[in-house]
Amino acid sequence: MQWIAEHRELITALTGAGTLLVWIIYLQVFVSSYRRQLRATLLITRGAGDGLEARCLLSNMSSGPVYVQSVQVRLETPTGTLISPVTDTLDLEDEALPGPRLQTRQGPLESGQTRDLGTFGNLINHALRTSTEGPDLSVLANIRSVTIEIVGIYGSEDLPIGAHRCFLLLDHNGRLRIQGQELETKQIRSRRERRRLVADLERDR
Repeated sequence: MQWIAEHRELITALTGAGTLLVWIIYLQVFVSSYRRQLRATLLITRGAGDGLEARCLLSNMSSGPVYVQSVQVRLETPTGTLISPVTDTLDLEDEALPGPRLQTRQGPLESGQTRDLGTFGNLINHALRTSTEGPDLSVLANIRSVTIEIVGIYGSEDLPIGAHRCFLLLDHNGRLRIQGQELETKQIRSRRERRRLVADLERDR
């Protein structure tokens, strides 16, 4: 007790410093958690099969709605990389039905909602039809991968947000099989990458 009394000021200072350190750590954890909640998170998945007839699904796992402004397809072909917007459906696509909501992949996507972007086969054919490659089946058979990229607007963000995921096209006993190259959808969050998305929107005007 005498030692405590003699070093009371030091103990008080150390206790105050410890308390301040705990509050700083707590504040950092809180701010980090809050920022994660505010960030947009989109998931691109495959459903209802694993071939060209499989559906490409877009899910919004953000805390708020995302306005899907552009859907881009990037194909890796024997002659190089082919990039094409597929935001609006083609008349020849199976999904093209009367009504604006069914003629475009653009529009608001609420939190927790999933949108069917169509089959991978239709997305690939759409990209080929609107490119110089044309709907050549020999090109389709040699496509190595298809990357789906989503560009959207989220909250009060001053730059577009986005996400993309690459799917490999594998030959399985003479049948093309769609398989994700990675397990997760890559979120586009850095300001440099998000500035690049502006150029993608220009391509889709």
